[in-house]
Amino acid sequence: MSTSLSLASAIWPVRSHAAVETAVAKAGADAKTLVAAMKRTAPARTAYSEVRFSGLLDRPLILHGELEYSGPGKLAKSVDAPYRERTTIENGEASVQRGDRPVRKFSLSQAPELEGFLRGFAALLGGDADALQRDFELVASGNADVWRLKLTPRDERLAKRVTAIEVDGAGNAARCFYTREADGDVNVLLVEALANEKLPNRPTMPMIDALCRGAKAP
Repeated sequence: MSTSLSLASAIWPVRSHAAVETAVAKAGADAKTLVAAMKRTAPARTAYSEVRFSGLLDRPLILHGELEYSGPGKLAKSVDAPYRERTTIENGEASVQRGDRPVRKFSLSQAPELEGFLRGFAALLGGDADALQRDFELVASGNADVWRLKLTPRDERLAKRVTAIEVDGAGNAARCFYTREADGDVNVLLVEALANEKLPNRPTMPMIDALCRGAKAP
């Protein structure tokens, strides 16, 4: 499940500093302007670094690769290191291939909570706050220099898997996407200026939080 969830956290720059300033000036009363400012025109791709914090791992797992957005419902994620894997979602179906192994496919209809999760991200990528609010409660906070958009699932099935999705940004660009899972695991995608940030072998959550918020790491 975590592979598909982190795939859905596709990345894009915010269109303008003025749009961000207008959105966060409302201090969370209305996140629509911020969502509209984050609209991404397909096709688009971006490099990323991902840090996975999991209770099943003795240290965080760090991945590097590229994300692609080809239009509504079409997402892809390539992992280049420390292993090779490609995950794609298109036409209601997900496929995963690691290295030279056979491709594994499954229908999103088999996982209604994942389908709702991806539907929400399609709305986010499309800048459609009204559609997004059907599946998530939206809260924007911060200011034009440092801001956060938090999405809390309304659907109980999704909420049992994911407690929140958070987008951290600074100025006119998104910096990090957090997927907070119900079991306490957290996946963080670092993008844009942070995509090639040199990370230690054992990054801590406070250190990643500081990077995402544009602050000095503790």
